Amino acid sequence: EEFDDQPCLLALGCSYTLGSGLPVECTWPSLVGRALNLPVANLAWMGHSADSCFRIAEYWVPRLNVQQVVMLTPFSDRVEVLTEKGAITYMPSNIPETTTDEFLTHWVLNNENGRLNSIRNKLAVKQLCHNLNVPCQVYDALTYMADSREKLEYARDYMHAGPRGHQILAERIINDCTTTN
Repeated sequence: EEFDDQPCLLALGCSYTLGSGLPVECTWPSLVGRALNLPVANLAWMGHSADSCFRIAEYWVPRLNVQQVVMLTPFSDRVEVLTEKGAITYMPSNIPETTTDEFLTHWVLNNENGRLNSIRNKLAVKQLCHNLNVPCQVYDALTYMADSREKLEYARDYMHAGPRGHQILAERIINDCTTTN
């Protein structure tokens, strides 16, 4: 759906939030939006990082009529770097073994940097929302969407959580939103 001035739920994250391999109506943002009676602005993108989530939130939360932000934090081994050509998300799997780039070898490949960066971005999104009086819930993809595939089912791409996984997470988010707001 196109953005307009009506109240909405803003969803942030990576392919787990986007709903890779699933019909849109089975994704946790759609399920939560229906339960809260809010249209959904799903601003997730495949391969995004927590940096991407903050960058997008910082731009869109003040511009939309956001009633609730929910962020499913991407895996912490991803970092976004802005260049003149746009944003690049680095993760260990897309760094050449022969790289001599010290940033990549010392930042991306050190798990502690990723862990701390993810925490900083989660706190930044929460503070941004707090400053704008917008309720915000933050969850970790690794905790909620990387459970056993037998429990969560598979999506059509056989890589991401299926409908059951999205339903489990949506129920948790709906409960948290209705008890804290």
